Amino acid sequence: MRLKKVLPTLAVAVALVTSLAGCGAQGDKTASDEEYILKVGETQGALCHAPLQVAMEKGYLDEEGIKWERVDFGGTDIQAALGAGTIDCGFGLVGKFVQPIDNGLNMVITAGMHTGCTKILVKKDSGIKSVADLKGKTIGVSSLAGSEAVTAKRALYAEGIDVSADSTEVNFVVYSTTDQPVALQNGAVDAIATPDPVATNAEQEYDLLALLDTAVTEPYGSEYCCVSFISQELATDHPEIAEGFTRAMLKASAWVAEHPDETAQIQIDGEYVSGNAEDNASILKTYKFIPSVQGGYDALMNVATDLKKIGILKEETDVDEFVNKSFKYFDGVPDSYKVKADGTFEAVN
Repeated sequence: MRLKKVLPTLAVAVALVTSLAGCGAQGDKTASDEEYILKVGETQGALCHAPLQVAMEKGYLDEEGIKWERVDFGGTDIQAALGAGTIDCGFGLVGKFVQPIDNGLNMVITAGMHTGCTKILVKKDSGIKSVADLKGKTIGVSSLAGSEAVTAKRALYAEGIDVSADSTEVNFVVYSTTDQPVALQNGAVDAIATPDPVATNAEQEYDLLALLDTAVTEPYGSEYCCVSFISQELATDHPEIAEGFTRAMLKASAWVAEHPDETAQIQIDGEYVSGNAEDNASILKTYKFIPSVQGGYDALMNVATDLKKIGILKEETDVDEFVNKSFKYFDGVPDSYKVKADGTFEAVN
C-alpha cells in the first residue's frame, strides 16, 4: 500500500499546500479511508525513532491496510510540521510536546513506545557529582523548550532548584546537539542535556559522567520518554487509520525489543541514522522497548504534572483535563503486543 518513500521537506511541502489552498486542498478531510494517504513524519538522525522506522520498513502499516507516504520534514521542528498539516502522525519525545499542546498544537498522543535516550553529562573532574550540584551552573541544551531541557528542569526541580522562567539558579544556553560535547569540553558550559546517539558517543569518547540517564535513573527509567502521536484531525476524520497506525507502532516497538541488531541494520540501510549498526545496536539495547498505551498516558500525566508545578504550563490549565484531552484511547487497540515464537504478535491487555 506504500506510495513512495519520501515526500519533499517541510519548506517545499508547505508551499505545495499553500498553492492548493484555493483548489480544493480540503479534499483530504472528506476522502474515504480507502483513498486517504497517511502522511508519516520522520527525519534523519533519530536513533530512538526505531519503532516508526521499523513500522514503515517491515510493512506493519501496510498490514493495517493503510496507504501512506513518508514525509521528511528536514531540520524543521516536528510541531511546526504537524501544525502546518504537512504530517498526520509521527513519533517523538513526550517532554517537548506538552507545552505546545497546552498552547494549542493539534496533537493527540496514542501510546508509549520506550524509555531512555536522554542524558545529563558533565566532565568527571568538574566537581559536579549530582543533579543537585548543578545549582548556579550553565547547562547546554539544543532548545530551551526541547525535551532534554524539560527533562533537566524536572530533575532540577525535584532537587529543590528553582527553574522558573525568571530564575537565575540555573542558566540554560542553546548549542546544536552535535556541538554540545565540544562546548562541554572547552568550558563554555558546565553540563549538557542531550539525546542519543550523541549522548552515549560523547560519554564514551570524552569519558564523561552521566548525572542522569533516562534509561536507568528513576523515576525516569520507568517512564516512557517517546510516544506515538497523531493529529487531532486524523483522530476525528479518520479514526480507523489512526487506530491502525497505533497498532502498527505497538507491534514495531515490540519487534525492536526482540531484534535490536537487525533494527540497527534497518536504520543504516534505510539511511535513517548515521554511524554503524553495531554501535547503534548497543545503544538501542539500553532502552526498554516494551510498548504500552497506558504507559504513554502515564508519561503524559507525569510530565504535565511536573510542568504545571514548575510553572511552564498556563496558570489556568487543569492537568487532568489537559491529559484526557491530549491522549486518545482506541477500542480496537490493546495495551501492548508481544512477539510470539513464530514471529506473529499476541495482544497484551
